[in-house]
Amino acid sequence: MAPALAIIGAQWGDEAKGKIVHFLSREADLCVRFNGGPNAGHTVVDEYGVAKLHQVPAGALHSHCLGVLSHGMVLDPWALEEELAFLQGQGRPAPKLLLSERTHLVLPSHRIKEEKEGASSRLGTTKRGVGPAYADRVARRGLRLLDLAHPHYVRERLRAEFDVVGGFDVDQVFSTLMNFYQKFHERIGDARVALSQALASGKTVIFEGAQGTMLDVDFGTYPYVTSSHTTVHGIPWGTGVWPEFSAIVGVVKAYTTRVGAGPLPTEERGPLGERLREAGEEYGATTGRPRRCGWLDLVALRYAHAINRFTHIALTKLDVLSGFPEIRVAVAYRIDGEKVEEFPACSWELERAEPIYETLPGWQKDIQGAKEFTRLPKEAQAYVRFLEEVLGVPVALIGTGPEANSLIVRGELS
Repeated sequence: MAPALAIIGAQWGDEAKGKIVHFLSREADLCVRFNGGPNAGHTVVDEYGVAKLHQVPAGALHSHCLGVLSHGMVLDPWALEEELAFLQGQGRPAPKLLLSERTHLVLPSHRIKEEKEGASSRLGTTKRGVGPAYADRVARRGLRLLDLAHPHYVRERLRAEFDVVGGFDVDQVFSTLMNFYQKFHERIGDARVALSQALASGKTVIFEGAQGTMLDVDFGTYPYVTSSHTTVHGIPWGTGVWPEFSAIVGVVKAYTTRVGAGPLPTEERGPLGERLREAGEEYGATTGRPRRCGWLDLVALRYAHAINRFTHIALTKLDVLSGFPEIRVAVAYRIDGEKVEEFPACSWELERAEPIYETLPGWQKDIQGAKEFTRLPKEAQAYVRFLEEVLGVPVALIGTGPEANSLIVRGELS
């Protein structure tokens, strides 16, 4: 396996990155989350059952793989303990974790701020306090993991938060944070140094992105975006290291989904969208909200490729398209009567975009669980090759079901 791989969501998130990361981490030494927080939802289905991860890197479910929570994240200590308790309840080995000492904390006050600001209803966020935590970080009033070694400072910081926000018990939050630090302090350290040493020694490192390219705070459909850098450029920002990637894998769902508000040009609001939602079980892993569904958008994917320079594509949920008599793919937009092939930088312009579709033949055979490309119906093979031709990127992995082993492998990631 290549020493450094980046796994990046190529759409609006929810592309089944957890499945791909878990698969590629089978022989990895480290798996690193470099952005996001408890707003992420990565689902892994394996011999222990269904694990819906929010902060633990998917690769850390392998006992040999160290999961690194880098400073590019924001960490909710309450949610992390709940997540680890759930994994323990499934009978799993306790994940090996390294928490960056520079990681900012999501506090109860951040959830209160999000509710008061109304951002959760306007933008369709997960209401996990992630946006306010990032805002406090940039405003230089955040609380970091390394601060927990200084109780007096922590208490002062919490009192200052209470004076501004109110609505939480300072003593109770302080006590919880001190207990968390006592329990986890041996796993808190300088993640940047650890990653630098791992890369220098030739260890295999997987960098696991949260959300997707179109939700990047700078490159996404602003303001309907998340609060962090979701593209490959977020890796040096969120980890402090500059890997030489031998593979940058863009994870692409065989159709398009989005949770929350914001433009989605190929959205199908009628029975077809409902059929995709039910067949793909398109409900958020973090909130349970139904996802908006539509056809594959190659205009957006070309844009994502231009930003990330994918070396490979992992195409997920191809099995969901089984049974459709025909499959449409957006190859361009029409905006105010003019044909547009480039993805607009302005979300207001994108809201006026009407997709121009190319129609491909569908297939009737159920391909769930298929493991060989040549065994797929010729129409399914043609769909994959069409995507490769348009993007100019090989499809190295094809997901054919939710289980960890429901994958078709086409060549090495090198």
